[in-house]
Parts: sequence; structure tokens; C-alpha cells
Amino acid sequence: MSAHPPPGRTAITVNDAFSTGSLAERGRCHTRLRELLADRAAILHAPERESLLDAADALLFDEPDGAQKRAVAREVLAALVDSDRWLPEPAAEVAAALDGCSAARYVRA
Repeated sequence: MSAHPPPGRTAITVNDAFSTGSLAERGRCHTRLRELLADRAAILHAPERESLLDAADALLFDEPDGAQKRAVAREVLAALVDSDRWLPEPAAEVAAALDGCSAARYVRA
């Protein structure tokens, strides 16, 4: 993954506030992601929400397509920021919670 977004796209900077460790820790990140999405339900379209939750589920349960679904979810978050529907900080918080659902360590972008 490139450190720079494609031209015209927003990079979402994520701090490492969420741990990727035990299943319990990952489950807490999943719960946090659901809470964050619930807080933003009024501005999130159903397909966007489903994409983010599908990625979180796939990462939490180590599904083979988890990394691909994570990439799609990251695109959804970038599109929300690019369209000025979300600010970068809330998108980064959701991205951190999403990454925390995974047993794998991702390079933060």
C-alpha cells in the first residue's frame, strides 16, 4: 500500500489507539466500531454501513477476504471524507476501530 493516496483522494491518518491482540480485544474494537457507526447513522447510507460492518466481521473472524474487505471499507471512509459528509478525525477513529478488529497488523496510512 502506498503511503500517499491517489490524486484527488483523501488519506485517512490513523493513530494506533486500538490494539490488535486477543480475540477479546478485537471484539472490543468491533463493538467500538458499531458504536461509532450508530453515532453517525443519520449521515451514513445503508450500503456504506454494511460495507464497514462486513469488513469488521471479516477481520474479526479471520475470513480469507478480510484484507480485501478492509480495503473496500477504507475506500468508503475516504469517499465520505472526500464528499465532506464526514470529517477526517471521525473517519480515522472508525478506521482505527476497523483495524483493531484484525489479528493482522496493518501499516497505518
